[in-house]
Amino acid sequence: MGRASVRGFCILAACLATISCQRLDATMCPKPEPGAVIATGPLAFEPAALAEAIPEDFGTPIGVTQDPARPQWVGLWFQKPDKSITAVFVDMKQGKLSDKVFTIPRK
Repeated sequence: MGRASVRGFCILAACLATISCQRLDATMCPKPEPGAVIATGPLAFEPAALAEAIPEDFGTPIGVTQDPARPQWVGLWFQKPDKSITAVFVDMKQGKLSDKVFTIPRK
């Protein structure tokens, strides 16, 4: 009897969850205004003169990622004071910083 009650409760919960879903209208996902400038195109790596240290003006560290294809490389992510995000890459086997950084601007 207990399994039937649990099964019935799960079916009821799934039905209620399905019924409560609704399509988002245009006010929740507005389209850009006509004539608005939208930045497009790929972000690019920038050359950086990082010899032995990461500049303090890169801001606060916010994350670390590792490339599964090249596990010796680790990405250190920083948030600058202007809220832009900068990634610095470190070769953990050789103990050296990459000569390029990746910046994502914020507006």
